[in-house]
Amino acid sequence: MSAAFPGGPAPEDPGAAPPQSRGLAIGLLAVLVLAVLGLAGWLGWYFLHNGVESGDFEAAPECEIGETEALAELVPGYETEIEETVGTVQDSFGTGWQCRWATPEGAGESVPAAATLVLIAAPVEGGEENASETMRATAERSDPQPVEDLGDEALTWVEEGAFEVGCVAVRVSNLYLESCYTAATDYDAVDSVDGDLAAEEAERLARAVVDQLPEPE
Repeated sequence: MSAAFPGGPAPEDPGAAPPQSRGLAIGLLAVLVLAVLGLAGWLGWYFLHNGVESGDFEAAPECEIGETEALAELVPGYETEIEETVGTVQDSFGTGWQCRWATPEGAGESVPAAATLVLIAAPVEGGEENASETMRATAERSDPQPVEDLGDEALTWVEEGAFEVGCVAVRVSNLYLESCYTAATDYDAVDSVDGDLAAEEAERLARAVVDQLPEPE
């Protein structure tokens, strides 16, 4: 699975605000794709070799749950660019959604920013441990740090690259939730905000989603 995003058109008026580039989102999308694709093979082995625990979520919430006030503040005027299902009933890691929002292409009042959200409900049987190991396996390559008072457990990390991306992964029962964020420092989208700041904003997004989760029955 891959995607490419063309750069914004050149401004017609030299005095107008420069167009917003989508280039910054390529690194963020790569983070999303790697996280999702990495689940299938590893979790297929893990689920078959471990015990059974219960879980509260028979299905993952859809992308709409991520459209919070926090998203509107961090990605002004956001447009939905990805809203796709993840997994099938045959996949042992579970099923869910991958979502991405970005500032509109073209001239605008806000600098480019983008956010992603992954929501995956592991099978109810064995789901809690499954989701927990998913979180650790996804984050372990990036020196993750624990996040206090968020879900049942949570980790935060920074993805290095041309644009630094901050991410937070959360487990709530058998639900795996991962939020990532990046933003440019100016309209030209030459540099990104500091990765630690991006991670703090990703945590804001994750907390807003967790607050919207339905109470277990």
